Amino acid sequence: MSGKTLEITSEQLIKLAGETYQNSGALKPEILHSLYLLHGQTLLSALDLIDNEKVTIIECPSGRWVYKVIGGSGAYYTLLPNLSFCQCPAYKYSVLKRKDSLVCKHVLAAKLSSAMKIIKREEISNDSMIDVILNV
Repeated sequence: MSGKTLEITSEQLIKLAGETYQNSGALKPEILHSLYLLHGQTLLSALDLIDNEKVTIIECPSGRWVYKVIGGSGAYYTLLPNLSFCQCPAYKYSVLKRKDSLVCKHVLAAKLSSAMKIIKREEISNDSMIDVILNV
């Protein structure tokens, strides 16, 4: 399969995972297995971030929003919506350089927790959001 096909398949599985979780409160083993086949260890690391509530949506009154994901080292990564990019070392190495991963654990955790609707929310001012976006 091509890289684009894998990305589309991943997005469809994430959407299905979200729908299933919202309906039953759990992820079906076959969906987890399929996600694992695409993402490997990255999925397990992403689920750990979700379980430990390390993913937050930061939003402001104007409607702008970003994801904030706290990594294992305590560093946080700001992710723009609808953009599968992260500034973490794993993304640069595994996704961009080696091309052996579709995304890093931070991007996958943000997408999954958002689809499952189990994500924390934090509101900040419009001016603070400008600072956040400028520092991405």
